[in-house]
Amino acid sequence: MTIMSKNCLKLTSIAAAVLVLSACGGGSSENKNSKPTYLGTVVSVNYDGSSDDLLTAGLGKTGLGAASVSAPADLLNPTAAELRKIAIFNNYRALLDITAGGGYGSLYGPNVDAKGVVTASEGKIAGTEHIAYSDDGTGNQNITMLVQVPATFNPASPCIVTGTSSGSRGVYGAIGTSGEWGLKNGCAVAYTDKGTGTGIHDLQNDTVNLQNGVRATATAAGKASIFTASLSSAERTAFNAATPNRFAVKHAHSQQNTEKDWGKWTLQAVEFAYFVLNEKYGDLASDGVSHLIKLTPTNTIVIASSASNGAGAALAAAELDTKGLITGVAVAEPQVQVVPDARLSVTRGTTTLAGTGRSLFDYASLGNLLQPCAALASPATNVFNTVNTVIATNRCNALKANGLITGNTAAEMGASAMAALLAAGHQPESTVLQASHYSFATPAVAVTFANSYGRFSVKDNLCGFSFAATGAVASATPNAPVAASAAALATSFGTSNGIPPTVGINIVNNNSVGGPLLDAASLSAGSVLDYNIAGACACAS
Repeated sequence: MTIMSKNCLKLTSIAAAVLVLSACGGGSSENKNSKPTYLGTVVSVNYDGSSDDLLTAGLGKTGLGAASVSAPADLLNPTAAELRKIAIFNNYRALLDITAGGGYGSLYGPNVDAKGVVTASEGKIAGTEHIAYSDDGTGNQNITMLVQVPATFNPASPCIVTGTSSGSRGVYGAIGTSGEWGLKNGCAVAYTDKGTGTGIHDLQNDTVNLQNGVRATATAAGKASIFTASLSSAERTAFNAATPNRFAVKHAHSQQNTEKDWGKWTLQAVEFAYFVLNEKYGDLASDGVSHLIKLTPTNTIVIASSASNGAGAALAAAELDTKGLITGVAVAEPQVQVVPDARLSVTRGTTTLAGTGRSLFDYASLGNLLQPCAALASPATNVFNTVNTVIATNRCNALKANGLITGNTAAEMGASAMAALLAAGHQPESTVLQASHYSFATPAVAVTFANSYGRFSVKDNLCGFSFAATGAVASATPNAPVAASAAALATSFGTSNGIPPTVGINIVNNNSVGGPLLDAASLSAGSVLDYNIAGACACAS
């Protein structure tokens, strides 16, 4: 029997017809590329590698190393492109030492090629960028996913590198670490903000960030908002009346506890990358519209990478990877939560610690209690020490009164607090950093993760804390909640690290004697300055 198949060969049997029709797209066996159902609208932009690019947003090695980035033409209405440039500038520098002495421009940086050779190039990388939300249809998740495909990507030797954000940063949070390495090596980079990111809801004025960072009213944004607090209009009105000028922040107040799914979001970023790559490089299907799947885990190298929280997300993704998406893992300082196991112990010198260590939150909440006092053990050796000695001594006295430390002098009480930190698992080499960690990070981590793990709403004011801009010391309302800077909020997508204190939004002690005040300047019972012992105890209990 002879059969003619449209656009195909003359066939001599029914069996041959089945085979050829399948090959030509006439059957149902075509492996068509399709967008994952959890992804929303994909926005794609091409960058020429000159005026703008994937790695440096057009700034190049020189611009990234400059003291600052140019401000938006309109400070109150920055464009998406301006916000992207500011975000890349700040996130790149956040994790790298941008000084010649630190190695920028000689050991690393845009001008240092993939083989470590220092070039005269500004290191701009042409390519396409694709951004979308992952969501369950409610708009309550809106995990930002972003895929960068450099012009040097070779579909004959394909590779993907993950760049899940470190800390609580936005979607560009890993661009200077795994992102840069991947782009330089011609790999697509799959980023995600893992559900933390820069989602700041100004509850007083009811404005939020859109996916591209531009701010809009929550009503206008709808499900397109990076984050909108789950409050009814009546609840928000009541909250504002009781606690005006406050903010809800996504990592703390999404009520999703996104950390449990950081691995999931990282895997979804990889799947998004496969979708983008197959749309770009896959052959056309028989319908002339769809593309066939060309790149798969069998022919593509996928490296799960990043640093800190992003590195922990990479490890979690590898554990959850039942589809064989990930080829290998290469991470730095991963923040991971190990299941406690008292059968294990670690011996270092003459010291043995039992168990597998504590969780990040345990270390943060314990540090929030003890670090100000511990800084007095040897204050002269503390690095970046900004702990106030008088206030820290008051904290020591409060800790002693609560039976948490011993000693009579500030130095003795400080030594007792330091010993408690070491007994909990801190290493001796970290003693000089306890003061700076408290000044710059510990309270922020303790407050944010307490809210996140407990899935608390912003209206709960957990442990008596809230987020607000606060008045300058020389102002009419020193350290009290005030309206935030409109310009700082407008550019928050580019400047925020995702966790207050950030962009002028601070941690406030609602329970301060006399009324809410900046946490570090707030007053405990008896109008004592002690870094808010009550709040620290509440979030550590």
